[in-house]
Amino acid sequence: MAVTLPDGSLRERLDRYLEGFRSRHGLEEARVEGNTVVLAVDPGSVPAVLATARQSLGILHLSFITVVDRQGSFELTYELLDLRGARVRVKTVLEGEEPVIDTVTGIYPTANWHEREAYDMFGVAFRGHPDLRRVYMWQDHFDHHPLLKSFEISTKRTFEGLR
Repeated sequence: MAVTLPDGSLRERLDRYLEGFRSRHGLEEARVEGNTVVLAVDPGSVPAVLATARQSLGILHLSFITVVDRQGSFELTYELLDLRGARVRVKTVLEGEEPVIDTVTGIYPTANWHEREAYDMFGVAFRGHPDLRRVYMWQDHFDHHPLLKSFEISTKRTFEGLR
């Protein structure tokens, strides 16, 4: 597959990305901060917004997915890179104790690992993921998600029965 880098100056690309997202998705909370377009979207819109980024706007790389535990909700951030210095940050919030969101592995294959990591560390499930299993923790005997704020660090409770 040939990679075509986006045309124009950084400012032109950022403006084009911002307008592209607004015109296709009617986003009210979208702005440019430095070299980054920042979008706030509802969880159900994430796959469509990321598909627009890749297919219509030519943003080829998903760098990472981060999760922040807000105790009762989870903030997910998808960081995209256009390979010439422009970034797009897509933020969404999942409510509840058992968060679920649709996978984006079909749009950005690099999401595979990032989604597995978010599942392993925070318990965020990605509906439709091709291989949603733990990356770091024990698959069969460890039911905890160690980066949750509610996770208690207690060797006796955490590792009981594993010795």
